[in-house]
Amino acid sequence: MSNEDTAISNAASDVSGDDTVVLYGNSFVEQMTFVARTFSALVMCVGKAVRDDREVIVPLVDVKFEGPAGMDQSPSKVLFSELIPLENMAYVLEDLSGDLVTVCRHLKSAGSGHLKPDPKRLSETKIYLAEAKGNLERCLADLEDVG
Repeated sequence: MSNEDTAISNAASDVSGDDTVVLYGNSFVEQMTFVARTFSALVMCVGKAVRDDREVIVPLVDVKFEGPAGMDQSPSKVLFSELIPLENMAYVLEDLSGDLVTVCRHLKSAGSGHLKPDPKRLSETKIYLAEAKGNLERCLADLEDVG
């Protein structure tokens, strides 16, 4: 079972028109990328729990992040591709979300002055976070049903 997000975000795909933001300074532009596509799939194997010698299902997640394709229509650049245990994937999400809380707190503080973040990108960020919250709630419900 795979879960592939083939839709590139509006912020990532819209490179012309009124939605474009031009960065001051080439040092940021040269170091910046974005995740254009994600892929995840459940991979399972059977193992034995050492604590009670029971056979158990070991859920793994095949995770892949792809960056933007080049201007010459070359294949997407693989930013990350690994097979990790499900509980480690949950840890990564928890850790990243904690880091994101700090980032948002800093942005709130920095944005309280005259300069503000781009409203369109800020709105898209809020939508993605609300969708992530709903997705995680569904994951928790499914895991509760498993046991």
